[in-house]
Amino acid sequence: MFGGSAPAERGEPAVTFRALDADGGILAERGPGLVRYAASTIKLGVAVAALLAVDRGVLDLSETVVSRHRFPSAIPGAGDFGFTPDEVDAGFPADGAPVTLGECLARMIEVSSNEGTNLLVRRLGLPAVAEAFAVTGARTARMTRLIGDYAARDAGETHEASAADLAAVMRTIVAGDALSAESAGLLAAHLARQRFPVIADGLDESDDWGSKSGWVTGIRHDVAWFRHRGQQRPSVLAVCTAGLETSAALETIRAVGSAVEHRILRESRAAGALLGTGR
Repeated sequence: MFGGSAPAERGEPAVTFRALDADGGILAERGPGLVRYAASTIKLGVAVAALLAVDRGVLDLSETVVSRHRFPSAIPGAGDFGFTPDEVDAGFPADGAPVTLGECLARMIEVSSNEGTNLLVRRLGLPAVAEAFAVTGARTARMTRLIGDYAARDAGETHEASAADLAAVMRTIVAGDALSAESAGLLAAHLARQRFPVIADGLDESDDWGSKSGWVTGIRHDVAWFRHRGQQRPSVLAVCTAGLETSAALETIRAVGSAVEHRILRESRAAGALLGTGR
């Protein structure tokens, strides 16, 4: 349930990332503008779109829709599509049962539910997701099809984002720059309950974090906010990998997270030492 299949990434291994400090400044980066297939990290844009609609009073998370596990393709004549067993949200309500948009949002972020994602996108429309990316400054991120619509994928529709895009979306969420305090807090809480963290596994002194990961064959990404003990505002890190075996990709993402965390800690302690001397 991590974004559906995509053509496997071939060629040389690639790792790109962007780290933002607590003020939103760029702390470190490597190839942050390289656009990749986004896998389930694209669901951050859907979440922001949903909560923007809530804040504008045009959507209520208590609204119920009819649960479904199959969806019509955007390609005429392609029929309906479903998900392979490893991409199905086994905890999602059965076909025909009522499910609230709030449940869809929670499961989309916490367990990466493809069904929850597609129901939200069908309710909101893909233009709303595009607007969410624009509002958050994710200039090259785009979602032009439902999760799992392989006929649309083969016709050129996709989910794409760069490390810079993912960092921008996460920064907007935790900084409260686009969403109300209530909506930003709700989304941050869902991100903190995400069950497939990667960056957080490499953090030594940050016990407060939230993230959204995603993967398909040959691709592994994670974007997280995290705060070490005593830090008032969170830092943000997005790491995208391609062409690596799963274990190597996971270890690489964790290593980048650890390196960024330790740099933040060193700078924080150095600043504290300077304050202590009165300089």
